[in-house]
Amino acid sequence: MQTKRITSKMIIPVVTAVIAAVFIYLGLTKYGFWHEMRGPLPGFFPTIIGFTLLGVSLLAFLGARKEEETRYPIENWYPALGVVAIMLSTLVIGMLPSLAVFVILWLRFFEKFSWKTTLIGFAVIMAIVIGAFVLWLGVPFPKGFIYDLIAY
Repeated sequence: MQTKRITSKMIIPVVTAVIAAVFIYLGLTKYGFWHEMRGPLPGFFPTIIGFTLLGVSLLAFLGARKEEETRYPIENWYPALGVVAIMLSTLVIGMLPSLAVFVILWLRFFEKFSWKTTLIGFAVIMAIVIGAFVLWLGVPFPKGFIYDLIAY
């Protein structure tokens, strides 16, 4: 009888499914999904993304049954390391400034865009984030330790 090894191709989809479940739960219970008169509430996008992530996680888990060697080149870790950097910098300077720095660094130094293209992309992305999430949906983004020190 052959035993099946548990690989990273199985563990990662399980972890992302748990993250998806947390997003769905918080989106539906804490932030709310939809209001009859006003439309989408702050939990609308986290819930949609959570269900999408849950579906993709299920597909990835089902596709992990093939026996093959898994390799993880360092270039594949750049997005994940970027997310960790954003999370850590969010604790210090807040989410919006962290995302702004990340977008500029990513477009200029990893994607090798010109400064003009980088700044245009940055302006468009920040307009969407501030317009849709801050002004329209009222998402309460974390402010960071520095903001807390200045504000109090």
